Amino acid sequence: MRQIGTIGSRLPFTAALAAVLLTACSLDLTNPNAPTEEQTLSNPQGIIALGVGMQAQFAGSIDDYVLPAGLVTDEWGTKSRALLSYTALMNTTNFDNTFDVVSLPYANTYQIVKSANTLLANVQAGGFSTAFAAGMTATAKLFKGMALGFAATIYEKLPVAIDVAGGTLRPRAEVMDTALALLNSARTDIASVSDADLAGFRNQVLGSSIDLRNTIDAMIARYSLYRGQYQAAADAANRVSATVLSSLTYPAPNTNPVYNLAYGLVYIGGLNSFVTQAEAGDKRPAYWLKTTPTFGGNPPDTILVDFKKYQGQNESFPLYLPDEMKLIRAEVAARASDLPTARTLINQVRTQASSTLDEPTAGLPALTDAQLPTQAAILTQIAYERRYELYMQGTRWEDTRRLGSGGNTVTFQYLPIPASECRTNPNAGCQQ
Repeated sequence: MRQIGTIGSRLPFTAALAAVLLTACSLDLTNPNAPTEEQTLSNPQGIIALGVGMQAQFAGSIDDYVLPAGLVTDEWGTKSRALLSYTALMNTTNFDNTFDVVSLPYANTYQIVKSANTLLANVQAGGFSTAFAAGMTATAKLFKGMALGFAATIYEKLPVAIDVAGGTLRPRAEVMDTALALLNSARTDIASVSDADLAGFRNQVLGSSIDLRNTIDAMIARYSLYRGQYQAAADAANRVSATVLSSLTYPAPNTNPVYNLAYGLVYIGGLNSFVTQAEAGDKRPAYWLKTTPTFGGNPPDTILVDFKKYQGQNESFPLYLPDEMKLIRAEVAARASDLPTARTLINQVRTQASSTLDEPTAGLPALTDAQLPTQAAILTQIAYERRYELYMQGTRWEDTRRLGSGGNTVTFQYLPIPASECRTNPNAGCQQ
């Protein structure tokens, strides 16, 4: 199987990593015995390798994207071994913009953006078939769009483009719009290409774990919802198959980075409140977590529970879950005052008792109209369902902004611009 993954240990944030931020992004190799970027990308195999490598960059960054959302909301807690930056993010104490938890999502985003841009600039030179080139182009736009979309849920401002002189920071809404433009363009790229014609591209670059069309539409649905573009969100969600799962994979010797945080480094665990605050009979907490507290140390074992999902070091990570699409459609219907449709979709999620896919199922009874009488009540219920359906997927932080935190205190609204960016980018507006 094609390798998409990350190394099995977490590296500290160093000057070497900072060098790949906006002001110093380059694929050039300094080894005189190694090929230059131009030489590498002058042949099809070099371009294919970059396409595979871009996906590995994203897969290896997934923990840095989901970690802030987990710690600032009601999902994750830190253990006694955790870095100061993690506990500070959770507790809002002694927090500053030099921490790696601030720098890594930012740096990773623009590494992925750089790879995608280089791929888009060189794919036509590879002499690929029309279908192969379309798949490569759509994949580059998808991963660039996902990286920018994730970053826009973490930072209030950030660049939409890399520039040697330093990118100008734009409002996150504009960054999400850029991500959506990329995703819609990716959808257009492969709209007229058959699945059969894309087979060669999938075998050599994308692999079998990611369904390109469904993932593009799922991301369009997600970020259209975040931007309040409700009809576009519902249309895209309707196009996503409920029987297909797209996942990042971590074949040995690679390690799922969420597993590494929880079991390799022993930095984090799930908050036991996720279990205790669930509706009686909800099966989803037991899908995500071991529901009996097991940790000692700081915090005590009454606060944290072990992960059940991602307890295997090579376990895959879903890019989206099918029921996210139903909950997007439910929210769109509720906001359009179509309460019967919203109730029906909520109950489809709640009453699902099993699945042929690796996804959580609630196994709960349907709610009556009397239990969901108003738009406000329905939106509150959607927030609950999303909390338990999409745990650890990096969506919780954005959901609290849009739907409310349900009584839980969010420690930060956004992460600050990293100190390294403030120092090196004169256009950041935060020189240090």
